[in-house]
Formats: sequence, C-alpha cells, structure tokens
Amino acid sequence: MQLRVQRVRDGALARNLVLPSVFVIAILASNYLLAALPNVKLFDLLVFAAGYSLGVRRGATVAITAWYFYGQTNPFGPAQASLLVTLMVSETAYAILGGLVRRIMPPSSLSLGSAWSSVLLVSAALIATSGYDLATNVYTGYFWASIAGSQDYSRWVWTAVSNPGALFFMLVHVGGNAVMFPVFVPLVVKGVEGAKGRWGLL
Repeated sequence: MQLRVQRVRDGALARNLVLPSVFVIAILASNYLLAALPNVKLFDLLVFAAGYSLGVRRGATVAITAWYFYGQTNPFGPAQASLLVTLMVSETAYAILGGLVRRIMPPSSLSLGSAWSSVLLVSAALIATSGYDLATNVYTGYFWASIAGSQDYSRWVWTAVSNPGALFFMLVHVGGNAVMFPVFVPLVVKGVEGAKGRWGLL
C-alpha cells in the first residue's frame, strides 16, 4: 500500500513538475540558440506538444512560464508587462489546440509522414499562429495609438496588422510553423509518451 502511494506521488510529481519543466527548459534553450532567426522558433510547437502530451492545463502552464522567463531575459530586451501578458495569453492557444488535436488523433495514430497527421498539424499551426500574430499585432496597434496620444485605435490597429513588415514576419512565422509542426511534433510526442510509459504515467 505504501509503495503504491509512493508511486502515485512520484507520478504526480513527474506529470505536474518534471515534464513541464523539461518543456520550459527546452523552449528557453532553443529560443536562445535560434535568436538570430526572427519568428523561427521551436517555442510554439513545444507548447503545442506539451498541450497534446500533458493536457491543456499543463501545456498552458508551460506557455506562461516559458514566456515569463524569456520575456525577462530575451536578447532583444525585457518585454513590457502588458505585452508580456498578451504574449502569455496568446501562446496558450497552441496548448489548447494541442489538447484538441489529441482528441481527434491519439498518440498511437500520430506519426511522422502520415498524411492525416500532417493535415491536422499543419491546420493547427496555421490557425494558432495566425491567431497569435493577429492578437499581438492588435496589441501593437493599441500601443502605438497610446504613444501617439490618438483615440483613433482602429486606424493604428489596421496599420499594425497590415503594414509590410508585419505581413512579412507573419508569413515567416506561419510558414515556419506549418513546415515544422508535421515534422517535429510527432517526434516530440513520441519521446514524451515514451517517458510517460517508463514512469507509469500513461
């Protein structure tokens, strides 16, 4: 009985702390390594994989925690508090979609090279990344309006969303995720599910 209780405790610790921490560390390390490539990061797909493998709540925790630390220490300078909150909330979309995709396609069916897996993962990447970029660009528009002392928020938001620079970086972000999700998400999920199996967490 005592051994069973200890196993339950160990499983809860691994599920709630160890695995989410591994995701956060991987996100931070990969972000620093890819700092020279704007809008090309493993951050989003790792949050998606966390939501898929660990559940939406833990995946959202990974997103918020990773942004909290990266927002303070990223190479381009710390993020303003309101921007950081926007980034945290927007990033949770990947965890939510990860959880939804798992309901449609369980780990046993998710595989690298599968046409159905690729369609689902590319679709998730397109939806989540477009929503993320739209939300952060809307924030940028409101921020620009406040700096300019303008009440014409719609004009500033439209400028932030539709200017060539924003469209270019959105294209890079969306395109990069659409390419990386079907390649790397199945590999990450397979690794996490294997670890969960070894620790008796399945």
